[in-house]
Amino acid sequence: MRKNDFWLILVLLVLAAGSWFLFRSDSTARDKVLVVRKDQQVLQRIELKKVTSEAKLIVPVEHGEMVIAYDREGGRVLSSPCPDQVCVHQGKITRSGQTIACVPEKVLVTITTAAKENDHDAILR
Repeated sequence: MRKNDFWLILVLLVLAAGSWFLFRSDSTARDKVLVVRKDQQVLQRIELKKVTSEAKLIVPVEHGEMVIAYDREGGRVLSSPCPDQVCVHQGKITRSGQTIACVPEKVLVTITTAAKENDHDAILR
């Protein structure tokens, strides 16, 4: 191995580590918003930076009640009357863009940022 090979490898390692930290750091983590929708209507919009301890949200659905727990990090579905319990088994969502969907009860729990909340992926009419 030549001297220049060592410097090239060192520079590549520094660039890789720097890019990992750049993409890993979530600069918008302070602005995360938990949005709970039912039948495409926003039921609750919770700014997670204002949450001090874990709280529960009870959403009335067609077959009973769905319980959603949230804290400063994110949210999860604790219980749901749906038959498969896929939404419960999905676990906690903590990053912007993650979603929990309960299709039988038509409930959608999403984490987004305040800046991206009104952005759309398609043209809606």
